[in-house]
Amino acid sequence: MDERIKRLIKHSFSKKKRNRIIKKAGKIAASVAITIAVLSTALLSVEATRNAIFNIFINWKETSAEIKFGDADENTYSIYKPTYLPSGYAEESTNKLGDMYTIIYKNDYDDTILFDQFPADDGGINLDNETLGLVKINISGNTAYLFEATSSDDKSVMIWEYNGMAFQITGNISKDEFIQTYKCIK
Repeated sequence: MDERIKRLIKHSFSKKKRNRIIKKAGKIAASVAITIAVLSTALLSVEATRNAIFNIFINWKETSAEIKFGDADENTYSIYKPTYLPSGYAEESTNKLGDMYTIIYKNDYDDTILFDQFPADDGGINLDNETLGLVKINISGNTAYLFEATSSDDKSVMIWEYNGMAFQITGNISKDEFIQTYKCIK
């Protein structure tokens, strides 16, 4: 009988201990949930963070990357051109398809640089990233995405959004030339 009473007392203590642990775990989980909610609200109240989260979304997949831009003001669209080009390049043609403008630049060796621009809210840009490596560049407080070609047969691509417009430069030029061209868009 003593053994049975000892087992009942032991069982009662273990049940109370288990209930206390469950109660503490519930309080910790509630505290974590409240902390996450408060931090998320605080982060989204900062405009720069909100813009980074909502305006540009990169969906990196195994063989492709998709960049989507956020909504832009409808009346802010302007036509831009680079005032700097790598040595030997000159404008060959300008094409317009809907709201998208493509300017083609060529050099004497028939190498091309494509400069595309379109309203940022017109959608996104899809890239085959099997032969491209992503480098995120901060230039004058703005973020540009440089997809560098990993072989000489492929072209590098730099993408960014500014003043309601999305821009894309495609060519076999160096990272420094991409950055210099970016800085000289007017």
